[in-house]
Amino acid sequence: MSMTAFQKPVRRELERVQTRLRELFRTPIPILNQVGGHVLATRGKKFRPTLLLLVARLRGNLGSDAVLCATVVEMVHAAALIHDDSVDKSDLRRGMPTVNGLWTDEMAIIMGDYLYAQAMSILVENRMNMPMSVLARVVTEMSCGEALEFQYAYNLDVTEAQYEQLVRSKTGSLIGAATEIGAGINGGANDLKRRRAYREFGETLGVAFQIADDLLDYLGDSEVTGKPVGYDLAEGKVTLPLIAALRSASDADRRKLRSLALRKRWTGAQWNLLRALIEKCGGFEYARARAFALADRARTMLDGEPVGVARRALDRAVDYAVRRDR
Repeated sequence: MSMTAFQKPVRRELERVQTRLRELFRTPIPILNQVGGHVLATRGKKFRPTLLLLVARLRGNLGSDAVLCATVVEMVHAAALIHDDSVDKSDLRRGMPTVNGLWTDEMAIIMGDYLYAQAMSILVENRMNMPMSVLARVVTEMSCGEALEFQYAYNLDVTEAQYEQLVRSKTGSLIGAATEIGAGINGGANDLKRRRAYREFGETLGVAFQIADDLLDYLGDSEVTGKPVGYDLAEGKVTLPLIAALRSASDADRRKLRSLALRKRWTGAQWNLLRALIEKCGGFEYARARAFALADRARTMLDGEPVGVARRALDRAVDYAVRRDR
């Protein structure tokens, strides 16, 4: 499913976001310009800025403040991915070289820190207190999510509740920030009830989005996703398909699952056996159902919004979150 299905109502604003990013990535430091140029060239879908702009458009026209907030959210997302790749020692993301892969882990940390600082500086300079307070909170939550991922690495006893806490912090929090900020634009900064509702919408959608991503680690086509199948599991990320399979497996199947899952490399036969066991024990079916249930919950939060292009686009965004192939 393509993002163009729901980006059309805000395509002009997304083009302005890209222009602002190019302006903000320029520095007097040549190495930062080189790294920043690479980051810009490999930044892709802009899912979070799209959600922010669509939510903002539900109740009004989109001005420069919406574009600026969407730009800052994308900068924070880019910074988080750069740091994440460095922590994971990943040389590729979506088939493209990472900053740490082309340069060093140190350069990746510097670039990520620069983007975080630049994002906050822009909000301060423009006196945008609402988005600044939201993003300050969320950067903390994302850091906690990274710490939990480190804590739970290779731990086959992680529970579904612990997994969802991790992905809500690491992935859901920034998507929730984007939708909360969108709800707070156009004079809505003091409408705390609406902001909380859209924060919950985004966080719930973010968890569904991440579960779908975790399914692709087992079932995706590496030519489409841009990363080897099983890459996340090899990095020690124990996700919902495996958690659910281990929970419902027989003792014999559980022993086989645990033995296979703790490997860092698999032969083709071993990987196929692992996938077959997860399928047999209902792991894929459960994770898919959970992602769809969360997406449906997020969709009901849109009830009461006026029917129009922005509302229809948000419905399509919910579908995209759980039905995409990359």
